[in-house]
Amino acid sequence: MTLFKQMSHVSITVTDVEKARGFYTGVLEFKEIPRPAFDFPGLWYSLGGDLQLHIILNDQLVRPAVERETIVARYPHFALWTDDCDATAARIGALGLPSRDVISGPTGLRQVFVKDPDGNMVEFIGPSKKAGERRMEPARG
Repeated sequence: MTLFKQMSHVSITVTDVEKARGFYTGVLEFKEIPRPAFDFPGLWYSLGGDLQLHIILNDQLVRPAVERETIVARYPHFALWTDDCDATAARIGALGLPSRDVISGPTGLRQVFVKDPDGNMVEFIGPSKKAGERRMEPARG
């Protein structure tokens, strides 16, 4: 028996729920779904299948400006698969969002990173006509 069946949700914190809604609903066009009546503000989104994004208000947690604004692939983030990362990159570019667009040699995939108003990073990853062949390291353990 394994410890889990599948990933259920990703949870992030924000300092302003309405700004987060403006970004995730208005800009990225994520589908907002009903949320239980918790005693703290937040939002839930469907990310396809059973996977959800849970946004939780934590107005005490404000990241330093450099962390909110700098896009580095090694920073914590969640990634969403796209079947055409070239089209996704073009759409992100057309929205005028600050982003980091990477053609990854090791993965053979294109990665487009964006940040919400609180500095939470979202990666869109998928195949690209510009990418190379995927290389994998052997699993250890």
